[in-house]
Amino acid sequence: MSTRFWIKRALLVFAISFSIIFIVQYFKSTNLSYSFAQAALWGVLTSAVYLLVLWNKLKKNSSCAVASQQEKDK
Repeated sequence: MSTRFWIKRALLVFAISFSIIFIVQYFKSTNLSYSFAQAALWGVLTSAVYLLVLWNKLKKNSSCAVASQQEKDK
């Protein structure tokens, strides 16, 4: 899997988790800087965990992971 794939996945997961966490925190506390800090922190942690799990799956059975990912990318 190329570097582009990993960067694209990391940014996608970060953007989704950042958006959801930012909106929820903003409505809970109505403090913009606190909401931004929490969303950034948890967005990075979420994307790191996601990428580690994906990498672990790829490491365990690389041929299946690559084949299934190539089908999804088409």
